[in-house]
Amino acid sequence: MKWTDRLRASLARFMAGRYGVDQLGYATVILALALTVLGELFRVVLLKLLADALLIVCFARLLSRNRVKRAQENQLYLQKTQRARKAVREWVNRVKNGKRYRYFVCPQCRARLRVPRGVGKITVTCKKCGNRFDKKA
Repeated sequence: MKWTDRLRASLARFMAGRYGVDQLGYATVILALALTVLGELFRVVLLKLLADALLIVCFARLLSRNRVKRAQENQLYLQKTQRARKAVREWVNRVKNGKRYRYFVCPQCRARLRVPRGVGKITVTCKKCGNRFDKKA
């Protein structure tokens, strides 16, 4: 048995019954990294200390055996950030698909609509409310 296999097995035994990493953990690490960079960039010690505190909290959550409590914290985080995460996901999709599609907002219900590019002037029908309006795609 290689030493890497023994290390992996011992780490698996150590982590058995512990919570591990979740979305809140990832967000905490990213925030700590951003605070560290900003603290170094602007020479603010308080930001670096806050980043260190966030990393300690993140590792405490990662190694916690209270799985129910950590799952509740993660669910609360997901509920509170749902709108922001959806907006970022939609923005990424718009940037990714920007060459193939045009995006419009329905003037009646404010729903976001996607239309293929290059089809000329078309009548767009909103799938949500049925409103029709003319646009150039």
